[in-house]
Amino acid sequence: MSSSHKIGFGIDFHQLVEGRELVIGGVTIPHTKGALGHSDADVLLHAICDGMLGALALGDIGVHFPNTDPAYKDIDSKKLLAHCQELIRSKGYQVINVDAALTLEKPKIKPHVSAMQETIAKILDISTENVSIKATTTETMGFVGREEGLVAYAAVLLEEIKPSKLAVKIKNESSFELPAYATSGSAGMDIRANISAPLSLLPLERTLVPTGLYMELPEGYEAQIRPRSGLAIKQGITCLNTPGTIDADYRGEIKVILVNLSNETQVIAPGDRIAQMVVQHVQQVNWVSVETLTSTERNAGGFGHTGKA
Repeated sequence: MSSSHKIGFGIDFHQLVEGRELVIGGVTIPHTKGALGHSDADVLLHAICDGMLGALALGDIGVHFPNTDPAYKDIDSKKLLAHCQELIRSKGYQVINVDAALTLEKPKIKPHVSAMQETIAKILDISTENVSIKATTTETMGFVGREEGLVAYAAVLLEEIKPSKLAVKIKNESSFELPAYATSGSAGMDIRANISAPLSLLPLERTLVPTGLYMELPEGYEAQIRPRSGLAIKQGITCLNTPGTIDADYRGEIKVILVNLSNETQVIAPGDRIAQMVVQHVQQVNWVSVETLTSTERNAGGFGHTGKA
């Protein structure tokens, strides 16, 4: 089962030794010891990488950046984080926020947190407000308390990247092009009459006009069929049962009920734009049976009008 959100958890450990720089969160921190590792041993960025990879079940940094590969010898871990960013985006996801914690006895991390947040946020293309970094000690207990090593933990939330436009399967058996938006700001697409000869409509006559279109809407969406304003004002032709609804599970041909409300016979020619189609998200409901409803200032007053005298 797919999900629009995924959570990953990362953890990393490194020894602290003399003669190495201490790099945490992409920031070099003055200290008498540094983390030992094949790369620059940035424990925080490694934990975040693991969290990102884990959210999509892509393994861990040892799989993607093995410590046996000379290419990663002393590599800047910001490059590893950038690679993980590219990888999850290629899978259709983006980072929403990071919540990380460091465990080390020394040095103090608080003065460097802002710089770490800015570094990480820039790589992951998120706001610094969405990068949380905390630090604590172990109260001198264990290898961390003895200043032999440090640990980082990171929880990472990913969100599926939504396409800018909804993908809808459509089968076109008409003689005309697919429905299209007239402008970049249009809400509806014009649909055309798929008829082989002109169709005459007497005053107040109604007819069902085929379009030759069949489509498969994603679950949770509907297509509404609405009148065209130009057709209505110029010829008096509009849609009955409007807005008509095409459900996501309907697989038949889309047809439009037209009526001539003018006092003259009107003609629909093959390929004429006869209606507009608007695709919208819909929400199904679960009914909750109750004995009473919450009272409002209006209550039952004004059904069919504003309720004002």
